[in-house]
Amino acid sequence: MDTINKETSENVTDEGLNKIISLEEFYADSRILVTGATGFVGLCLLEKLMRVCPRVAAIFILIRSKNNEMVEQRFKKLIDDPIFDDIKAKHPSALSRVYPMKGDVSLPDLGLSREDRNLLLEKVNIVFHAAATVRFNEPLHVAVNVNTKGTLRVIELWNELKHPISFVHVSTAFSNANLHEIEEKVYTTNLNPSDVIDICDKFDETSINQIEKKILKTYPNTYTFSKNLAEQIVASKCKDLPVAIVRPSVIGASLEEPCPGWIQNISAVTGIYINLFQ
Repeated sequence: MDTINKETSENVTDEGLNKIISLEEFYADSRILVTGATGFVGLCLLEKLMRVCPRVAAIFILIRSKNNEMVEQRFKKLIDDPIFDDIKAKHPSALSRVYPMKGDVSLPDLGLSREDRNLLLEKVNIVFHAAATVRFNEPLHVAVNVNTKGTLRVIELWNELKHPISFVHVSTAFSNANLHEIEEKVYTTNLNPSDVIDICDKFDETSINQIEKKILKTYPNTYTFSKNLAEQIVASKCKDLPVAIVRPSVIGASLEEPCPGWIQNISAVTGIYINLFQ
């Protein structure tokens, strides 16, 4: 691939602040890293980037091996999803600009090889971090490792990018489920994220399980707690930087895009709706 388009980067970071540009213009010639692309939100994001922003130079997606399926197998299954049928028909070259990267947010250095990490550091401008475990009953040390430390690992990568433009962290509307009123700000917990990470790193699983309720306090589950810790890390590690935190609420079938009613699987509120209207 050719080198980063310097003129485009300057337009986005300087001139772009003074004038409104379209999504297509903003992402033109950019190189994007997406974590969590195999999940529902990440898959919809990937589809929209390819459909609305055809001038994106490259999209790197982090994929881990899972259920005895290698990265290549999971990537093939991903691009064979019907969600991409329209793109294949109208923008057949778009999928050729999507590059799978073997990695895992739960591992040190995101599980990337040195070669792949260096490639990302040199090429990537924009990072979307959507990878997470969304299980409410996940053991605390697992949720913290994936959702909290995983976010920290992605931020560490982003901070080393040679040509950074923006970082978008996908959180959840329930990251502050213990509060009655929630403003657009990051709320702190009784324990600092670093303290919780240290506990999960140093204590054995049995000990962590015994003190889990005391650590969570008013938080209903490990998911909401670990996602709040992740927000705090983003806020503390990315001060005065082009970073955004988005908080999706309940994820259900799509209203319009990529097509009315599209859903990756039947779970949670979607399953309830289907039963109601049968």
